Amino acid sequence: MNIKKTNKLYATLRPRSGRASSMLQGHWLQGQILLILVMIMAIAITIVLTITFTTRTDTQLTKLEEESQKALAAAEAGIESSLKSNAPINNLETMGGLGSNITSGTTSITTTDTDIFISPNITSGEAYTVYLGAYTPGSPATYANSRANDVTICFGDTTSQPSLDISLVKDPTAVPPAVPPVKRYLADPGSKFGGSNKLQVLTGATACPGYSDFNYSVVIPAGDVLVNTRLLVIRTLFGSTKLLVSQANLPAQGKTVTSQATTKTGVTKKVQLFQSYPQIPGEFFFTSF
Repeated sequence: MNIKKTNKLYATLRPRSGRASSMLQGHWLQGQILLILVMIMAIAITIVLTITFTTRTDTQLTKLEEESQKALAAAEAGIESSLKSNAPINNLETMGGLGSNITSGTTSITTTDTDIFISPNITSGEAYTVYLGAYTPGSPATYANSRANDVTICFGDTTSQPSLDISLVKDPTAVPPAVPPVKRYLADPGSKFGGSNKLQVLTGATACPGYSDFNYSVVIPAGDVLVNTRLLVIRTLFGSTKLLVSQANLPAQGKTVTSQATTKTGVTKKVQLFQSYPQIPGEFFFTSF
């Protein structure tokens, strides 16, 4: 009796036949293949979505760039038109060829008196004209009386040491016949010239307070800048430099034109241009020291 039970137990614990094992392996392989297929499909979907998103983003960026170019072109056209007419424009969209690209656009022109004016960079040998008497364009142009105040000129930096050939130009009809209408000065921080008409040059951080980009400054005294003074023509020598000109109630040195345009999709561009008043060639005031 015990022997039969043992045999029965042995039969129960015997390994399954080869056929059953093969079926199990087949199910296992099918599961692995299904898992791999799912992973491949997931990767494929991810790639497709990434490509679609990238393409859509590139399309949007291209469209935005096109709209930006349209707005910029319209704003620049407004600048050009205002400069030609010397007048602001309230409806850029009514200008020929712009209405199909923009929904709105305006330009404005401002001329503001200020105590400080900073010029563009002036290359060596070139000159810049600063108006000490308010200038009104026209035929002929007119000049108002200047302010009899000190004029400070800042120039150069710590890496350059240019000299300045300065001409103070007065109204020739407003000075006695024996008085020259042009008075000349020299700002020479490097002592490159001789002569007696040199201005005292301040150097370093205190030369131009509040404007650390400049390393040198000179002052033309108010006693020389009378109401009959009209222009200051400054020529740079031995190096290029910007010029900072400071005077209490210094008149405007030109006009600023601002133009803004908006496309139909809402892209807005704003352009601003400063146009100086007429510049007198430095050769007219060439000086030998």
